[in-house]
Amino acid sequence: MTRFVKTEMLDELRTIFLFEADHLLMGAGPEMAERFVGFEPGDAGEYCHRSPADVDLSRFQITTAFNAGYDYAFRPSVMNTLGEGEVQDLHVFMLGTPRAGGIGSGGETHAFMTQSGLCQTVADTVLARWKLEWDGSGTAVHDFTTRELALLADMTEGAVRNALADKSDSGLRAIPGTKNPVMVEHAEAMRWLKGRRGFIPTPGRASEDRFLTEHLQSVQSAEALGHLIGRRLWDTFGSPDKAPAALAWTVADMDGWQIGTQTFREDQARQLAQALDMDVPLFVGKALEVTLRRDLSSAKGGRS
Repeated sequence: MTRFVKTEMLDELRTIFLFEADHLLMGAGPEMAERFVGFEPGDAGEYCHRSPADVDLSRFQITTAFNAGYDYAFRPSVMNTLGEGEVQDLHVFMLGTPRAGGIGSGGETHAFMTQSGLCQTVADTVLARWKLEWDGSGTAVHDFTTRELALLADMTEGAVRNALADKSDSGLRAIPGTKNPVMVEHAEAMRWLKGRRGFIPTPGRASEDRFLTEHLQSVQSAEALGHLIGRRLWDTFGSPDKAPAALAWTVADMDGWQIGTQTFREDQARQLAQALDMDVPLFVGKALEVTLRRDLSSAKGGRS
């Protein structure tokens, strides 16, 4: 299946807020609806007819969770983590979205109100991945529906049901007796998913993280590299403040790498890459590249 991009999900989230504004318009009146969404419904008298582009997503705190949730669901990385509270917020938010909308038309069903909705897909995939990352050895038992497995494997539910009917070793085994919905145990789900081409496992360490590698490859400035280093220092040492002692560096050297004012030293770049569990040749080469770009740009700017 073709994955949708984050901007499409965010446009749908804007649409959700338009329909929620219509719900407030009916229930509490125009003043409350305008206070919620930030503008009047316009000549049509209904918010659902306004352009999603009119909605300022920075007004709504759930936007942060959807931004992070998209990456957690589809770009699993040591850089993309999500807490249990955020997972629950996404799930509950989607349960509370309007199931119909529009005032004068008597109700309109929009794509976001169905399982095929982009925000719903993100929320469901987030929950499925979060369940997958818990091994089920605690008090909570995390079993999986065919929809959750389809989302994780980037397949259709029909293909998952075909796998359940497959009696060969490559088939999928359901929990005996489960119906409506059929459920699959955690260990069996993990075994089966590992054999699916569309499944992207959550990396256990930075050196196995393809999205972190892509991020490092795309860095174009010393400041951007410093931001990435700072993120990894938190993950590695618990706080960047602990890094100088752990690496036997001066605080000034560590600060320079984080804010992009470092003097390039290959030995430091190697040591830092190894400490952060990142690809050493790629990191060292990228550090040299962005340092040279910075210094050449400064030299050009200083010419009279």
